[in-house]
Amino acid sequence: MSNGPGHPEQVPQKPARSHRRWWLLALVFGLLGFSLTAVFLRNSHNTSLPPGVNSQEFQLAKESFELKNGRRADQMDTLYWLAEMNLTKHQPTEAMRYFDLIPTSHARYGRLARYQQSRTLLFLHRAVESEEQLRELFKAEEDSPQLENRYLIDARQNLRHILEVELRFEERHQLLRGVIDRAEEDSFEAVAGCFPSLLRWNGTETILWLEQFREAGPARPELDIALGRYRTGQGRPQEARSLLESVVREQPENLRAVAALVICLHEANDIEGARRLMEALPPQGESDPWWLLIQRGSFHLQNGQAKPAAAAFEQLLRQDRTSTEAWQGLAEASRILNDQPRRKQAIERVTILGRIQNHLGKATLDPSDPNSFLDVADLCTEIDLFREGAIMTRCARRVAPDNERVRSTVKFYQERLAAEKPPALLSP
Repeated sequence: MSNGPGHPEQVPQKPARSHRRWWLLALVFGLLGFSLTAVFLRNSHNTSLPPGVNSQEFQLAKESFELKNGRRADQMDTLYWLAEMNLTKHQPTEAMRYFDLIPTSHARYGRLARYQQSRTLLFLHRAVESEEQLRELFKAEEDSPQLENRYLIDARQNLRHILEVELRFEERHQLLRGVIDRAEEDSFEAVAGCFPSLLRWNGTETILWLEQFREAGPARPELDIALGRYRTGQGRPQEARSLLESVVREQPENLRAVAALVICLHEANDIEGARRLMEALPPQGESDPWWLLIQRGSFHLQNGQAKPAAAAFEQLLRQDRTSTEAWQGLAEASRILNDQPRRKQAIERVTILGRIQNHLGKATLDPSDPNSFLDVADLCTEIDLFREGAIMTRCARRVAPDNERVRSTVKFYQERLAAEKPPALLSP
């Protein structure tokens, strides 16, 4: 029906209620989709969690991290937070499980994880695994330094402790040389780095550490070799012999084990057995351990072979020029060779090193007293140990920088070392 000229036909309108219904449905579905998306995003990490990680525990740690740090936590944030939380709760095994999930290559947490894991493993006496973590940390730091120096200093001290307990003095010597060159040493490290053969390592506490290392596992030959040396020193050669012969059977090329067994056989009065071992050795090499060089020199002296004996002792002295055993052996070889100047020099060093050893005991017992360090420094000048004397003087200056004797000794060594490279041993 027309409404007349000029008036178009009106189109019927849908009721307003129908519009509202569609808008409400759209809003409901939109909110539902948004909620599902939010839940998915919030919990999406659960689908990619490493095996063995509890999703509820992970979520609680994530929320704790975000509350504490005021930012969103990713998976590595949360794993490291979980590890730290377990350390706080005195649950080291659980903590290590989370540290182990963090790769060393991770920019923020990788090296911290290796550091904390190594410390925790050492606390549990698992020295073999602790050293593995430390080596991995140091390798990463060599390639691209990132970690704060305070962590590295502590890590090196922990490695030093492992090497000392396991009697791996050649490796410790290299470690401490770097520590001293960077002027990061404490008084004990200064003494151990300068006079590695003048300290004794057969105390009950050290042996207890090693026994705990072996009990906690995993096994490795270095632990049995060290225990064999300790048992020999304790007057238990038969027990030592059993341990060392087992290592030599499995690793006949292990020169540290062979040297330790030779020492043990001498203590057990099995001279023939010791002789057979020495005769079966390969020729002297640059990588020979210190124990073996002493045994080589002594064996050659017993057989009247002064020149090869002197060569063995001299090789050791190139690595540790404060070894009284090497100087004593060299004095005897020089006597046989009728080299009186060399013999006189060797005897003089043995005498002075004996006096130094007495003062070192005082220095390690009371490192706050500068005089023990200065007494050692004065004796060092008598046998041309100027680098060692300078380091002892540095120890004295750290504890008493205004002491007049300290100042005088510092001045002497500064003048003496001025022409040497590096000339800055006294700088810190």
